[in-house]
Amino acid sequence: MTGRCAIYFAPPEGSALEAFGRRVLGRDHVTGEDVEQPHLNGFDAAYLKRITKSARHYGFHATLKAPFVLKAGRTIDELRDAAASFTANRTAFEAPPFEITAHSSWIAFTLSAPCPEMKMLAADCVRAFEPFRAPLDDVDIERRRKSGLTPRQDEQMLTYGYPYIFDDFAFHMTLAGPLDQDEREAVLRALRQDSPSPEEACSQIDAIALYQQPDRDSPFIQTGRFPFQKA
Repeated sequence: MTGRCAIYFAPPEGSALEAFGRRVLGRDHVTGEDVEQPHLNGFDAAYLKRITKSARHYGFHATLKAPFVLKAGRTIDELRDAAASFTANRTAFEAPPFEITAHSSWIAFTLSAPCPEMKMLAADCVRAFEPFRAPLDDVDIERRRKSGLTPRQDEQMLTYGYPYIFDDFAFHMTLAGPLDQDEREAVLRALRQDSPSPEEACSQIDAIALYQQPDRDSPFIQTGRFPFQKA
């Protein structure tokens, strides 16, 4: 099967936020190695492993350019060069504090307030890396449509390969799910008790990351990090 690439925001390795996400998901998104998951109050290890399965596959991140197959004739080295050029003209910014919230049927770190800079970064990534994306196949299109897209989201999916962009973009770093309401509230309380404080969970946005998977069944691995260079 064909592998995919993605452009994500990921907290810097060694930060409190990155360490927390890695422990909760049970996988190091840089090395690919398994990590012992924490013992959350009221939940055994098997349960935590089950509810973090989907998030673990993608790694602890926020989507900027959703996973895509490289267009025929484009190479991963060209994509890396494009990422380096993209970040050469960007300045780091401070986002509002991250907080653990319910995001639909999922639990994720989200932003505590609107952030125009983050929305602009995501929109710029969607457009800048679009030349590298192969068109969606019919299977992916139908899978997306099963989630009940609005007409605008459907058009965005067909044009850019992903429906939740531009005005539909919502920054989130998924930790667990999907969960029903009662489960969600209980897990949310347990994760909040164990999470880093807002001061520890640094919300400076100063880089983008390249993630890859060799095939759809394999987890995503961070294969490049590109710091913003503009002062």
